[in-house]
Amino acid sequence: MIFDLDMCILDTHTLAGSFFQPVLDALYSSELPQDVKEKIQYQLWTTSLDDTMEMFSVSEDIAERMREAYRGIEVPDGIKTFGDEEFIRGLPVSKILVTTGYIKFQQTKIEKIGVADLFDEIIIDSLDYKEKRRGKKRIFEELLVKNGWNKDEVLVVGDNPRSELGAAKSLGIRTVQTLRPTIEKWEGADYHICSFNELAGIVSGLAA
Repeated sequence: MIFDLDMCILDTHTLAGSFFQPVLDALYSSELPQDVKEKIQYQLWTTSLDDTMEMFSVSEDIAERMREAYRGIEVPDGIKTFGDEEFIRGLPVSKILVTTGYIKFQQTKIEKIGVADLFDEIIIDSLDYKEKRRGKKRIFEELLVKNGWNKDEVLVVGDNPRSELGAAKSLGIRTVQTLRPTIEKWEGADYHICSFNELAGIVSGLAA
């Protein structure tokens, strides 16, 4: 079972305070239309920076200014999960966390919410150097090959159809969308859950 981090395990809305202001300053000082800036700001709570830049066709110079700001920000104290991560622990499957973002930022998130021990492996799809980014589709493909898994043996759990869910579906892997607050239901997912306590039933059903 492959898990996403942001808005799947971590409630990104608890990333409060002024820590993100340098990124927003880079955004709002650009020549983009005001309504587009506001849409980008909202999207960044659920979607990686590079994917958001692609969604809104943001020019490379603006994107790079925002990346540079992102590289310097630090995770604030007080961030929280959705409170149901312990249900992951008892699942009778291999568990892998795959998250996209800047390495230091994502690592610190994982450390501060204390979920590293829930997973057999943690993979960060790094945005620090754009040319080195693998993308979740490639990461999923590599995991299938490395572990000798058939696509029918794998579930991808996450919130975003433009990221992990879409990548999994393109490979024929079953998907579970976490319907956290503010997340829009995607009908393309195979399963929808509101809490990780529902995962055990899905696993049991597939094993039957």
